[in-house]
Amino acid sequence: MLRLGGPPNVPTVDTDDLTPRFIVRGILGGGTLVAAAALILVLIAARYIEWRLVTLVLVLWSAYGFFDTVMGNAIEPLGRFFAGQFVGGEMPPETRITIAQETATLERLLAAEPPPPPHRVVLAGIRLAEIYRICEHDPAKADALLVRLTSQYPDAPELKYVPPPATD
Repeated sequence: MLRLGGPPNVPTVDTDDLTPRFIVRGILGGGTLVAAAALILVLIAARYIEWRLVTLVLVLWSAYGFFDTVMGNAIEPLGRFFAGQFVGGEMPPETRITIAQETATLERLLAAEPPPPPHRVVLAGIRLAEIYRICEHDPAKADALLVRLTSQYPDAPELKYVPPPATD
């Protein structure tokens, strides 16, 4: 039996760094280093500059920089954007809202004149009651809101799944 938290008995490979960007940068960077080493060897051995090797080093170096810039500034942000659109994900820090902001928004929605559609009011009320109960630790306020919603919208199917108010 293996120890809990011990090393695995089969060698593993960390594939988190094996991104296409990492692989292409490795190939272009390695090619640039090999061409630069060949240029230095030819320069030392033959005592003249081989301009085709200089061109190769500069082209590889430029391709490395170009590819890295395009991937970092265009392809990867687009990929993160589309991944976020298709499968969701964490909101960027500048767009996050606090629980206080969400509470204020939901309270304004419930007090709006004219009131929004009943479905929207009920869902906002359920979420607000959840915030009162979990974040503000005020179950009485949450229960009062749910009782009010139940009396206003007795036929709301969403309220069938909400637990009844606690009776102490």
